[in-house]
Amino acid sequence: MSMRNNMFSWSLIFTSILVCASAPNLFGIWVGMEVNLFGALLFLVNNKKSTVTIGFKYYFAQCFGSSLIIMGIVIGHWTANISVVTPVMCGLGMKMGAVPFHFWVVEVLDNARPSCMWVILTVNKFIPLYTMCMSEYTGMYLLGMSALSALVGSISGMGAVRLSRFIGYSSVSNTGWSLASCVFGPEVFLMFILAYWVSLGGFLSLMGGDGYLYCVSGGGVRRPPFSVGVCVWLLALGGFPPFAGFFAKAVVFLMSFYFFPWLGLFLAVSTTISWGYYLFVFSFFIICGSKSAYSKWSDRSMVVAPLMGVVYFKIALAFFI
Repeated sequence: MSMRNNMFSWSLIFTSILVCASAPNLFGIWVGMEVNLFGALLFLVNNKKSTVTIGFKYYFAQCFGSSLIIMGIVIGHWTANISVVTPVMCGLGMKMGAVPFHFWVVEVLDNARPSCMWVILTVNKFIPLYTMCMSEYTGMYLLGMSALSALVGSISGMGAVRLSRFIGYSSVSNTGWSLASCVFGPEVFLMFILAYWVSLGGFLSLMGGDGYLYCVSGGGVRRPPFSVGVCVWLLALGGFPPFAGFFAKAVVFLMSFYFFPWLGLFLAVSTTISWGYYLFVFSFFIICGSKSAYSKWSDRSMVVAPLMGVVYFKIALAFFI
């Protein structure tokens, strides 16, 4: 991707965020999300045929979500009935890839560049997530999507050995946690997604592309070297202590368990399942290595993870002291 196209794509994405932040109503937010869509497409598609295919998949999924949102806006304008919040919430769920609208996430990530994976799973989900966070009519929609996304994402990720599937289902599970953080206000929400964004970015920055997470070659083939940085960022992405994701999830879990015990139970079960397959992949990283890891950057980038853990430990204490 050329530097000019890259800068234009990022300018559209940042413009869309500013439009949504200053929008006086839901229609303005919808316009901002459409601008965000075109910026993401420019970033996602290059001269390779495979990227055109995943670009079409992403475009149709996002267009379907936009259709539901605009339908809810129009019906609400005609009827002045708050019950039409249902299509709007479904549209936002489609755009962020929450359960039961998560079917497009893994398909779009298939054979995508790690940088594209990061943009699709973080920046492009920010607007619908923040819209849900600031909405006063979400109610059980938000809680239901949160519980199902966390549980379904963790169960679906079991046995995932390709980077796109592993990251995709992990994103679905973390979308559930993000929605749970939305229940308790923008401060908790921003705290959680910052930890997730940095952890995901650190892990993907060390991956050379989509493929098997660990080497599965025979004994006669030279195995790639063990990468400390990949393992550190993998643990940070999974929310293991003492990294930032653990303290962010602890805040969300304790608040969920206090106000909505059944939601806290869903989150606890999903985390237990997720930790199981994260440790499975972690073990194979140590034993077999990874063909797609940039080992030369590992020791430099992994320093950020424990430093963020110290900061988030202090932030977590501030919530309960």
